[in-house]
Amino acid sequence: MAATILVADDDEFIRLYLKKRLTGQGYTVISAVDGAEAFTLAQEHLPDVIVSDWMMPNIDGIELCHKIKADSRLRFSYFIFLTARDKQDDKISSMNEGADDYLAKPFQDKELLARINVGVRITALQKELMAYQHQRAITELAVTIGHEINNPLGIMMLTLQVMNKRLHAQNMNELPKDIETCLANGRRVAEIVKKLCSLSDPHFKPYLHDSRVDMIDLT
Repeated sequence: MAATILVADDDEFIRLYLKKRLTGQGYTVISAVDGAEAFTLAQEHLPDVIVSDWMMPNIDGIELCHKIKADSRLRFSYFIFLTARDKQDDKISSMNEGADDYLAKPFQDKELLARINVGVRITALQKELMAYQHQRAITELAVTIGHEINNPLGIMMLTLQVMNKRLHAQNMNELPKDIETCLANGRRVAEIVKKLCSLSDPHFKPYLHDSRVDMIDLT
């Protein structure tokens, strides 16, 4: 799937030129005339790279950068300033404000393409890392649930089997004790579920000694 590039610039020539040039490189390109439109389009398309002018109406590039980096779905979009402001202080300021790269106008076509390519690669790596972390979190949760719930659930199932045999044998004397065993282990399962639902800052421990798989520590 082609990477998506968002171009935000109030100069129509720049927008048209970059759209033609980047489309020719195989990228999907969307464009905006100012920061406000750019942020709306970014939320809709989740671009891999954003190439933005600094001076734009409604919302300028700095404010756009702030909004992008503050959005949980957009904060890893690679943000490149492409602007006529070429003083060293401007470059430092833009980086301090959250931009990932900076290129002054007039720009070298090949240099801009190279920087965009770098941004696409970095964004792709971040997506891979996030997917890995998501998969690991699912694995750790599954291991935790399996480990913590397996014991009380096993006891409950065994007790119910014993109760079933006693019912068929008309042996009712031990049923109250069996019922209490089931209730106690049911409460254990309920407590485990309650802890899982209330987790806000989970800690982890190895599932087995020398294991690479962790589980959530519910102690």
